[in-house]
Amino acid sequence: MKKLSIALLSLLSIANVNAANINLTVDGGWQDFYFDDAGTSWEDTFSFTLTEQALFTVTDAYESGDEFSFTNGITTWNTSTAILGAPNLGGNFDAALASLQFSSLSVLLGAGSYTISGFTTLSPFGSGGAAVQLSSVDVSAVPIPAAALLFAPALVGFMGLRRKAKNTAV
Repeated sequence: MKKLSIALLSLLSIANVNAANINLTVDGGWQDFYFDDAGTSWEDTFSFTLTEQALFTVTDAYESGDEFSFTNGITTWNTSTAILGAPNLGGNFDAALASLQFSSLSVLLGAGSYTISGFTTLSPFGSGGAAVQLSSVDVSAVPIPAAALLFAPALVGFMGLRRKAKNTAV
């Protein structure tokens, strides 16, 4: 029994020799990875530590049609639905991310340490390539919600009531 356990552990360690743990940096650009048919794990995992929030983005490229699921060990996310028949974009990951025909997803992550692994959920071509990236987030560029614009007239009304009350008190 002990020999069987050692043999199984040896086989598992050999199976993971090709898997790589890639360290990502914020605004370091796209890091491509490769995958096999649907139902298989990505060949790579991605590790990084954030001191502030950042976007983790996954996008397909090359031939459209591939879809993915990825996890940080706690939460699992799924990329958008792909549309077959888009032109081959090669390694132009920015164009693939901008296209609705290629599956993609951006997830806002807070400060902390992460290890992201993925799984291919759909692969009409049996294998392929995709990419991930970490992007900084400019929190000063967050737009004012529409509700704030509705609050402004109410604030002006309260100021008018205060002024009226002040004038009647005199």
